[in-house]
Amino acid sequence: MVSTMDHGSLRTRMTPALPAGLVEHIDRVVTLAGQLAVAHDLDDDATERLLLTAQGHDVLRALDDAELLRRAEAQAIEVDPVERAEPVLLHGPLGATDLCDRFAVCDPWVEHAIRWHTTGHPDFDRDAWVFFLADKLEPWKVEHRPELAPLLDAAWELPERAALEYLALNLAHGARLGWQPHPMALRTGEALRERGFARL
Repeated sequence: MVSTMDHGSLRTRMTPALPAGLVEHIDRVVTLAGQLAVAHDLDDDATERLLLTAQGHDVLRALDDAELLRRAEAQAIEVDPVERAEPVLLHGPLGATDLCDRFAVCDPWVEHAIRWHTTGHPDFDRDAWVFFLADKLEPWKVEHRPELAPLLDAAWELPERAALEYLALNLAHGARLGWQPHPMALRTGEALRERGFARL
């Protein structure tokens, strides 16, 4: 089943259950996604799909670790050891399912993009990378991590290259904080390099 809900309607239904700060983040992601859609000449249908993805991507971001793990177990989702150590990584896979179950947002492209929005995925197309970057490079994040500013500049021209740079920077950032890299993030970076994209 493919969703007939538009992103504005989804916002209306989602917002009452989310913390104010998370709503503000999602709004910034939607705004940047729309701007990038114009820059990359997305048609009306692709733009709405992008905005719907941006609106729905953090639907379960506010859940605590125990609840994320409980839901993953209940849905028989295989939990990687990295995800077990950092259950917040499960909010994408669980959120993708939740959007379909609760809001009838069941478009396969939207589901895939949301499922892997934390790590990226080797199968992402350009539109998915535009969404990924809108989430990672929204204004508050760039303000608090100034090293991301050059990536935002690159996102207007070549999203895949900006995404590869983000994955590399985030790997280094995570290493400084003692985080284990997610296997899918490593696979995704390698896939982008194999497709000929280089870091900035």
